[in-house]
Amino acid sequence: MQGFDRRKFLKTVGISAVTAGLATIVGSLKSVSADEVDWFQNVNRVKDPLNKTPKEKGHAPVVQWPINIKNGEPFNLDIQIGESLHPMTSNHYIQWIEAYLGTDLVSRIEFSPLCPQAKVTIPVAVKESATLRILTRCNLHGIWETVKTVSV
Repeated sequence: MQGFDRRKFLKTVGISAVTAGLATIVGSLKSVSADEVDWFQNVNRVKDPLNKTPKEKGHAPVVQWPINIKNGEPFNLDIQIGESLHPMTSNHYIQWIEAYLGTDLVSRIEFSPLCPQAKVTIPVAVKESATLRILTRCNLHGIWETVKTVSV
């Protein structure tokens, strides 16, 4: 008759517990829809400007500025979140908007659900053409980005 191998027993019980724990975690992840999980894993962008999804239409920053921009002369950069303004309720709202020229932060505006609109006008002056990046964060649908080129 063979003796009891305590080490083998503990390894087997430990591996079984870890396996069961991982199965529980994976099972709970599968019960959450991909729609809820994916929004916060990446920066979201419009994939096809001619065929926007409802989420893209409601969350991508919309940016406008004058056609003619002169070197070093201030102009207004108008930003709104969504083609029709994003809702601002206690359960679903825009938390902030950031504007960058190249890698330089131009402005960061923070919102609360009490703010009636996710819309701002920022005065900007550029000395040369640059990449404009607008980032925004929705409390339910993550970070969204719009990138455009400002030509002087």
